[in-house]
Amino acid sequence: MLAVNDAQPVAASVVEVGDARERFAQWREGKAGKVLSVSVIGDSYSAGQDFYLNKLVQRVAGEVGFAGPGYVGFNHGAALGGTHFKYTRNSEKYFGGDWQVSGLGQASPDSRTVTGKPGAWLQIDASPTPAIDTQVTQAKLLYLGNGERSELRYRWTPSEDWQPLTLKGSGVQEVPLAGLSSAADWAFRLEVVKGAPTLFGLWLSNEQNGVRVSKLAASGAASADFYHQDPQWQVQWKAVVSKIPADVYLIMLGGNDQGFGVKPEQYLHNVQGLVAMIREIQPAASINLIMRQDTTRSSAYPMSAYAQVLQPWVHEQQLGFANLQCAFGPDVKRYAAAMIGPDKIHPQPATGGKVIADYFYRWIVSGINPDSCDL
Repeated sequence: MLAVNDAQPVAASVVEVGDARERFAQWREGKAGKVLSVSVIGDSYSAGQDFYLNKLVQRVAGEVGFAGPGYVGFNHGAALGGTHFKYTRNSEKYFGGDWQVSGLGQASPDSRTVTGKPGAWLQIDASPTPAIDTQVTQAKLLYLGNGERSELRYRWTPSEDWQPLTLKGSGVQEVPLAGLSSAADWAFRLEVVKGAPTLFGLWLSNEQNGVRVSKLAASGAASADFYHQDPQWQVQWKAVVSKIPADVYLIMLGGNDQGFGVKPEQYLHNVQGLVAMIREIQPAASINLIMRQDTTRSSAYPMSAYAQVLQPWVHEQQLGFANLQCAFGPDVKRYAAAMIGPDKIHPQPATGGKVIADYFYRWIVSGINPDSCDL
């Protein structure tokens, strides 16, 4: 068990930072190790398992290999949630008993924590496919110590004996999990026996080459949920996020800023703070900002107002930038009718979600310049 009071910066690699497409190309050329770790920070567009992220990860992993699910948060689960790693707080099959789910804006990878009382339990079911092997060979639990001991138990299949687990310490902690199943169709179950532990999620990997995509996204989150000026908040956030390896960060925030009427200048300030924290803990990572497309809902500011303040700063800082408006085109009413759902916010998975997944793929994998809308 390892306690972290402050995040330690990782050593910069010899790989040029570049944007997502440049880092992906370097990795495919064999210049950056066997695994490319990607962390996706965002709102419901990224947290929702049906919108684009699942499609994108399956497509890329099917081509280059799958190195495990990475971070599986107890807020929204895995990037391949709903298909390969099933977990949701909205079903008692996967989340039951006396849990307290925090509000948004916690210093957590996916903006929330869960605190359980004895009898509370959660479950993650793995379901392999020919292209995605869901076996894991390394697992750790990330949690927030409260200075008191908590007792939990867990198992990887219903036929296994329970393994005891003691959580202790203060601040961000991690503890390895033993007894991993050699099968790909495991069913991880974790139960609280004693105490009131506060949990972030799991980090899971395998020994294969390929991509490992961690979902650090939260439905309803705005930029202010991923950046607080409070120094202690920042210490905790950096400590826990530094435990999730990342070569590439994809950050798509702003949709809920628009919904809440956040001024573009405040949005930019929050994003600048978030990027600064990432640079402290992962100075060699490629950081990429993605602007969401407009929809037909009424709002104080169009998404282009956020893009106008974000894009110049991103280029000045030599970060990656992509704008989903390029994927959908300029006629909002025309594409919204077929591609945006009745809530006027979220994409229809089969149409708008596919457009987003295809755009990310062409940008990152095919190496097309996202500064141009001629995709």
